[in-house]
Amino acid sequence: MAFSSLFLFFFGAIGIFNSFLISFYFLLYKKPKQISNVLFGWFLLFISERALRSLIYFFSEISPNAYSTFGPVTFLCIGPFFFLYIISVIRPESSIITYWKYHILCWVLVAISMHIIFPFRSDPIFYKKYILKAINIQWAIYVLIATISYIKHLRKDTEAAREKNRSIHWWLGSLLIAVYIQWIIYFFISYTYFVVGSIVFSVLFYMFYLFLLKRKKERNHIFEPNSKYNKKKIEDETASTLITTLTSIMTDQQLYKNSGLKSSDIAMQLGISTHQFSQLLNDNLDKSFAAFINAYRVEEAKRLIKENTKYTLEAIGKESGFNSKSTFYNSFKRVVGMTPSVYRDQFLRSEL
Repeated sequence: MAFSSLFLFFFGAIGIFNSFLISFYFLLYKKPKQISNVLFGWFLLFISERALRSLIYFFSEISPNAYSTFGPVTFLCIGPFFFLYIISVIRPESSIITYWKYHILCWVLVAISMHIIFPFRSDPIFYKKYILKAINIQWAIYVLIATISYIKHLRKDTEAAREKNRSIHWWLGSLLIAVYIQWIIYFFISYTYFVVGSIVFSVLFYMFYLFLLKRKKERNHIFEPNSKYNKKKIEDETASTLITTLTSIMTDQQLYKNSGLKSSDIAMQLGISTHQFSQLLNDNLDKSFAAFINAYRVEEAKRLIKENTKYTLEAIGKESGFNSKSTFYNSFKRVVGMTPSVYRDQFLRSEL
């Protein structure tokens, strides 16, 4: 084997080997057993197996080789497990996740039937020309459904929820892109160059692995259950008292006028930690800190527009606590449904 071929084999194999280890970790060792992590482990196992099969196919001198006895029927599980993983993260209470084993069982039975009726070794050309293409289309359908479900979930999310789950949204979006890249390679590249799929798989695997290795906070948010967080959730009675105090502080002291206001400043006045204040906003008011403060600033801007018609809008924005004209305009339009200039024009017309 030439040095270049040996290098390609080593680089492809090392990524696949580590991917197998990670999949076994999620399936066998990771505690507590969270359904999303289990589904991710199965998805990673089957897509790693496909990358391994491509590597062996490229470098094996025997075709078909002993490993390829079952042909590509195991590839039928990649799409379903990927789809189920995405759904388990964005809609964990869905009935699809409750009965996920039956979903997979259907495809396992299809794979077994295909192996019995059309043994791979009896006609590998038929498999490569028709069966593998059908499996790739099945994979693409599942990825498209997962993408649509993810986009719908993003649109339904509140601003606070998006802020809270930013790392999860980043992870799912990046994972979707990576899977699309792998699918495009396996669908369009000829069998002669299937090793490209294994190489790209290794590159993508190490990119994700190194990022998550260095970003412990994001890694925990993506793969750790939320039970620890839920146990610390502020009780309803305490939250109600804090919200009343918070409203009083914001109204009386007009803290929102300070453009450099931080969440820690308000938390200090409430006598709670910054983390607890964030929980109060997210869980009880369903708002991020920025959305909460900007809502007060917009109301102040509306008051100033009505009472000081000679002020410039930029001056009104600064007086209300906004640190830039663009932030003022964007926040005002998001809350009111129109820009400050349109709002002022409508008010002036109504006064005539």
